[in-house]
Amino acid sequence: MKKVLYVILGLVAAYLILCLFGPKMIKVERSTDINAPKELVQKQLANLKFFHDAWSPWTERDSAMKTSYTGEPGQPGSTYAWESDKDDVGKGSMTYEKTVNDSVLQSLHFDGMGSTPVYFITKEENNVTHVTWGMMFEIGFFGRAPMLFINMEKQIGPDYERGLAKLKPLLEQMAAAPAATQYEIKELQWDAKTFYGKKDKLAFDKIAPFFAENYSKIGADIAKAKEQPIGPPKAIYFAFDEKTMVADLAAVMEVPEGTKIAGWEKFETPAGKVLMIEYYGPYEKSAEAHYAMDAYIKKNGLTQGNVIEEYVTDPMKEKDPAKWLTNIYYLVK
Repeated sequence: MKKVLYVILGLVAAYLILCLFGPKMIKVERSTDINAPKELVQKQLANLKFFHDAWSPWTERDSAMKTSYTGEPGQPGSTYAWESDKDDVGKGSMTYEKTVNDSVLQSLHFDGMGSTPVYFITKEENNVTHVTWGMMFEIGFFGRAPMLFINMEKQIGPDYERGLAKLKPLLEQMAAAPAATQYEIKELQWDAKTFYGKKDKLAFDKIAPFFAENYSKIGADIAKAKEQPIGPPKAIYFAFDEKTMVADLAAVMEVPEGTKIAGWEKFETPAGKVLMIEYYGPYEKSAEAHYAMDAYIKKNGLTQGNVIEEYVTDPMKEKDPAKWLTNIYYLVK
């Protein structure tokens, strides 16, 4: 009996010694170069539905797996969950956490195994983006001994290589395609709206100061009238001359129908159909989104009316221009 006890104690001691030498953390990374701008790459990496549908190395193992999504794909907090009867796919979920500078951050949750950080590091040079896909495993003390005999590089590395090999041509094709294919254009119904603001013809470099000066004044006068603006500040574009870079526009705020704001010009838009693009990025780089709208309108035989931009993100609060959201509306018939 003592011999059995000694053997057990010896095995426990040997296991504990192996745990002392086992890895506290395991990191697996694979990289590739993609001929596409970083902004496009990051946007698609954040989209977990695109991941499952287009380039996941695990989807092909069980095309019949059950999947579900919560939140808006590509937005922080959105999740993708899967459940498969196959052991090498299993059950779990992924969450897109956020994009910070060069990093797209996610978390991976395997059923019963906790959360694991997943990341993409994106570095752009000459319109080529170097993408590194990585995963980090923190190993608890008693789980370190087995890790001495399990090669995670060989288990996960080939999957990462296969996934990146599928992702690369997809994003390169997107980058080379017409701008219209890079933006989701939504057709929506537009209610009749009332705005108050100031109209002017301005060179492109004068628009931002014009907005900054007038939005605060309009907001103050709306408050004096004991009203609340509807939504964030907006601009109505009546015309834009690309040769002279001069826009005929108005800095406006929407108000409830019947509201009167002294000292400001009133603008109204009728009910009808609009096209909408959610554009993320600095204002001066939004031209591609407008080109996409132009292409869509021509392709579908529509007639364009005024253009309205809605500045959802306050640049005084969010310093990263890549996160600025502008809703672009084209009134069409």
